Amino acid sequence: MVLFRGDVKCKSLQRRTSISVILPSDNIHFLQDTEEIVPQPYRTLYLLHGLYGSDDIFLANTSIQKFAEDNGIAIVIPCGENSFYIDNEKAHAYYGEYVGQELLDITRNIFPLSDKREDTFIAGFSMGGYGAIRNGLKYSQNFSKIGMISAALITDDIADYASDANVLRSRDFYESIFGDLESVKDSDKNPKYLIDRCDDIPDIYMACGVNDFLYDKNVDFYEFLKSKNIDAEFVEAPGEHTWEFCDKHIKEFIKTL
Repeated sequence: MVLFRGDVKCKSLQRRTSISVILPSDNIHFLQDTEEIVPQPYRTLYLLHGLYGSDDIFLANTSIQKFAEDNGIAIVIPCGENSFYIDNEKAHAYYGEYVGQELLDITRNIFPLSDKREDTFIAGFSMGGYGAIRNGLKYSQNFSKIGMISAALITDDIADYASDANVLRSRDFYESIFGDLESVKDSDKNPKYLIDRCDDIPDIYMACGVNDFLYDKNVDFYEFLKSKNIDAEFVEAPGEHTWEFCDKHIKEFIKTL
């Protein structure tokens, strides 16, 4: 396994931003005197962190590096700030465009990553789970599978949020990200809106703990998918909104790729 951490310059954000890249190469096992060669170009998972996170947070809180090596898959983790991975026109911070298209172009130009849709996947935890479904659908020509772990599917009731000092419940914060909250439901910031307008829906994998504060929102979205006759996998398991749950179920998602 090879780990790269560094900065890239991107048009979508009008600045440099950090990324972490795990490559399943150099799988040399010295004690066993063996070596595994993973064929190039690599199948690739674009993995999105949650609120308060950065591109190194999966490296610190999960065993994703070793699991990528064991499963012969490259993983690209961008820094999404607290953006929800959508386009903020006023700030010229087009995070949706960045993770949905430009990041693929940048990383494929630098690393031996496959450019085939069937080899390219997007997933995320919490805010990143929302970013994965939103951009996996909006840029469905690029991704064959979407993974949502404890996804922050907040767009149905975001317009009801009030002023609060806590960012998670702050109407001011969400307005700074999503803009006019009253118009979110009928826009491409709403995954349900995108489902109705996506011609080639990627495979969808969902996992959420039954004690997670986002559990009801995930159940609602899964029921919506079923009402549209969309075949999605939903794993309900004991657990809360924790890294332990994320670590277990992002691995389960990778096993399906």
